[in-house]
Amino acid sequence: MKKIYKMAMLASCALGLLMTNACTEKFEEMNTNPKIVTSELIDPGLLLTYVEWNSVVGNSSYGNGTYGCYCGMSTRGDNNPFNETDAPAEWSFQYGIAMNNLADIIHVIDSRKNKADLVNKTAIARILKAWSASKLTDTYGDVPYFESCLPVDVAVFQPKYDTQESIYKDLFKELKEAAAQLDASKASYGSADLIYGGNVEKWKKLANSLRLRLALRVRYADPALAAAQLSDLTEAGLITTVADDAYVKNTTEQQAYMNPRYATFIISYKTISEEVGTHQVMIDLLKNDGIHYDPRIRIYADTVMATFKGGISPNGYACPNWDYRGGPTLGNVPVEYKYPWGYNSTSKIADFWRVPVVAPAIMKCSEVYFALAEAKLFGLLPASFTGTANSYYQKGIDAGIEWAKWFYNLTSPQIPALMKNYVHNKTYTGAPTWTDAEVSQYLEYKKIDDATIAPFKATPIYTLSGSNEKQLEMIINQKMLALYPDEFQGWCEYRRTGYPKIPIGPDQSALQGKIPRRESWPTSEETRNADNYKEALKRYGSDTRLNKMWWDANPSVPYTYQWTPPSQPTPYM
Repeated sequence: MKKIYKMAMLASCALGLLMTNACTEKFEEMNTNPKIVTSELIDPGLLLTYVEWNSVVGNSSYGNGTYGCYCGMSTRGDNNPFNETDAPAEWSFQYGIAMNNLADIIHVIDSRKNKADLVNKTAIARILKAWSASKLTDTYGDVPYFESCLPVDVAVFQPKYDTQESIYKDLFKELKEAAAQLDASKASYGSADLIYGGNVEKWKKLANSLRLRLALRVRYADPALAAAQLSDLTEAGLITTVADDAYVKNTTEQQAYMNPRYATFIISYKTISEEVGTHQVMIDLLKNDGIHYDPRIRIYADTVMATFKGGISPNGYACPNWDYRGGPTLGNVPVEYKYPWGYNSTSKIADFWRVPVVAPAIMKCSEVYFALAEAKLFGLLPASFTGTANSYYQKGIDAGIEWAKWFYNLTSPQIPALMKNYVHNKTYTGAPTWTDAEVSQYLEYKKIDDATIAPFKATPIYTLSGSNEKQLEMIINQKMLALYPDEFQGWCEYRRTGYPKIPIGPDQSALQGKIPRRESWPTSEETRNADNYKEALKRYGSDTRLNKMWWDANPSVPYTYQWTPPSQPTPYM
């Protein structure tokens, strides 16, 4: 018995010695909670995919929001966009999802020993963060920037509001440095990058093109800063082909990943009607001289649903042919102002925009060419840009038409299912479901070909003319068409230049028909970050949607645009 006891004790001691030694050798491993995700375990590619998808697809402009009313792209169902409202969406999105996660990518990589091999991953995150921050400051003006999105150990929970001027100067620095960081010989994100698949040359072009966009945005506030940012750019270093456009396609893998117009309205709400119509300004520009229509009109809009086709309406109202017809931004106006635009007498968006897969974009080459046309017109480009303002302008229109062809090819294969299952299905419309022949006829009518392009290009709209200011108006009008459906950038262009000129009725709501210059800071900031909010408030004087931000310095805008609506005493019958 004692012998067995001794053996047991010896075994226990030996086991104890072994356990002690083992714990000493693997102390860190055994005392680390396996559920804790350390920075070394974080895959920057997963964060990038998350941010790209949510930023470019989930938070994108689809041409069906309020800002479309301000830049002439679309009209809201209630047509009343002139109230003072709390608008925290962009604030919450950028700080909570986009800028925060992109900053995490940068911080995580910076803490790694092999960070020199990961410069492309850092640079791409910096470019996207600059784009995200530009949207934030272009929405609110002064915002927390330098003290925001910091690592946890140095986080500032009540960050100060930085001036938009200081933010823009840092955005220029970030874009320029990030472009210089990109190195084709180093690893990139590959398929985790939904925009360019990790192609560093394309990312470099996007960084430069964003710098071009932002340089023009500040040219009324600081012309020297704008010129300095353009001085080292080259045409070859910009997005100048549709193949280089920066976008992310929707996918049909899950409903949440589809085009919101399809997933929300058609699938979830089970409705084929949509309250957002096309704007009078956009349709009038696309109708050109009334004879030689811009061929893109068929991609952007459908003909009106009302049967009336011109002459005298049933209630005695004289009006032109209703083939394509947009509605104005009216606001809270007397009801007679709304009469001329009722009874399905305005065009809805074309059904190409309602299919499951579209391609929301960060930037397209058409925007780049219109930016070059403006920069050339006002002498801001270096001598290496040999094109004229008119040649860049024409390239912008050409690129816009080429993109419309590309978009048709992307969406047209999805049209038959959309038409036969929903938009022209007997269950939804009460009318007979469309046949294959009718769908084919629709697609053939909508197709853009040389027979429609050549007559349009032969009209005066294709050539800049008049004073510099008149030429600028032509450039921005066409730029707005090319930007569609990115209504946020359209709103930025309107605030900056005053174009397109938007007809507005005698609005009686809070803003009295004045197009907002910014969104007010979220009301939550008054309590969460009160001292810094008050400091920023001193710079602005008040926190209203009519406060101009730093770059909104064009002395001529907003223009007072006089508009008299058609005489229409009663609604359409």
